[in-house]
Amino acid sequence: MANALTRWDPAAEITAMRNLMDRLFEQSFGRFPAFRNGSEDLGPISLALDVIEQPDSFVIKAAVPGVDPKDVDISVEDDVLTIKGEFSHKEEANEENYLRREIRYGSFQRQLRLPPTVDAEKASASFEHGMLRLVLPKKPEARARSIKITPQGVVEGQAVSND
Repeated sequence: MANALTRWDPAAEITAMRNLMDRLFEQSFGRFPAFRNGSEDLGPISLALDVIEQPDSFVIKAAVPGVDPKDVDISVEDDVLTIKGEFSHKEEANEENYLRREIRYGSFQRQLRLPPTVDAEKASASFEHGMLRLVLPKKPEARARSIKITPQGVVEGQAVSND
């Protein structure tokens, strides 16, 4: 019978304990924004965002199904992007008829600090099939540039002497 040694990893045990505690709270109280990972204030209802960096812009996508585009407020102040709105609720059944109720209704707000390279004055927004898409162009000086390396002292394929 071979003996195997395994190295004790206290960080893995702490992570496992945290996962167990998270599951306990989720089962007991449901999912609250305060228990989510991250340091940003997610507001009353969290608005999930995808942020994609492209060579000349940042693209932000947010799923806001059932929200009228005119009811979404988007602003940028002091390099902070704010998206606000409300998921409206139309009562279709009495409260007592629900077996499970997971769709959340109410106001939402999400703030995201933008890098100083964003040109917020030229931002654009589109809305299609419940998906909000923001395009925030980068300032020209912040865009990636290609710099070609040329050997010094070479003119038309011949070396130039420094005599």
